[in-house]
Amino acid sequence: MATTDDIKQTIADYVARFSANDRAGWLALFTEDATVEDPVGAEVKRGQAELGEFWDFVHSLSDSLELRLVGPVAVVGHEGAFAQRIVTSMGGAKLAVDAIDVMTFAEDARITSMRAFWDMREMAPIDE
Repeated sequence: MATTDDIKQTIADYVARFSANDRAGWLALFTEDATVEDPVGAEVKRGQAELGEFWDFVHSLSDSLELRLVGPVAVVGHEGAFAQRIVTSMGGAKLAVDAIDVMTFAEDARITSMRAFWDMREMAPIDE
């Protein structure tokens, strides 16, 4: 069974690979039959092919995307949750929205499901 440290490392890798625009590395963190519901209420993506299409779509929307952990990572058993800030750059402007991701994990600490709680209406400009 994946340990708490294993799961926390997967989450750290998820944030780092997404922010580094590492599509293959990000997809490798998911099981073959993983699901992603991002944001909650959107159509659930299933399996590596649909997750890859989701990656392509999300990354086509802006010049850059960065995930930033903004608090502790909570892990209980095979589940984890964490708060993050999603920062995007579009045409020289930076926008951000806060989100909470909830994930489940396989025995090897790969992600079996991810649900992202955030609302596009809360995205706002930031100065950095």
